[in-house]
Amino acid sequence: MIEISNVTKTYNPKKSNAFTALKNVSLKIEDGEMAAVIGKSGAGKSTLLHILACIDNYQDGEYKIDSTLVKQLSERQIAKIRNEKIGMVMQDFALIEDFSALENVMLPLNFAKKKKPNRRELALSALKSVGMEEFAKKPVSKLSGGQKQRVAIARAIVNEPSLILADEPTGALDTKTSEEIMGVFKKLNAEGRTIIIVTHDPRVAEQCGRVIEILDGEII
Repeated sequence: MIEISNVTKTYNPKKSNAFTALKNVSLKIEDGEMAAVIGKSGAGKSTLLHILACIDNYQDGEYKIDSTLVKQLSERQIAKIRNEKIGMVMQDFALIEDFSALENVMLPLNFAKKKKPNRRELALSALKSVGMEEFAKKPVSKLSGGQKQRVAIARAIVNEPSLILADEPTGALDTKTSEEIMGVFKKLNAEGRTIIIVTHDPRVAEQCGRVIEILDGEII
């Protein structure tokens, strides 16, 4: 379970350009939920997602993932959580263009503290789960936007994380491809994964079981 209690995040604190992106935000996400986070540009959506992903820190409040208080962890422990418990999907795919689809999906396995002997098989299985196994050897630069996002999702799930965080995952895709990508997310959610999607698209939000709206750094 994800639990945030009274979290405040200020950029450039104690400076003339200080900006409070999140103000006393409290939120619970139960295991197995599929939730959308919506709000205008600058509302604090991505800041919240980065805190959930253990990418960004915060000044006040508490963030617990599976009852573990993130603020008390060392950088090594946080990196372990990011690698093993969290899968991240970005709008711009964040893939290495010169690598094949398979090589991109294998990256989290290569960075894992405990190296798995069957990394190639695990990566192929992840690609198969998103319908991309036939493109395993193809360079990412030769794939379409929808195919790239499927590869990005395969990379996010290859370590079998319990939580998938997606930042505008359909933002760069056409309507038909967006629907296909949402189908992949719904399939993963049906398999038991917790999914949180930041989106501007109401059509994406309405497909989630819960919608969380942020305005000026606060949940409304």
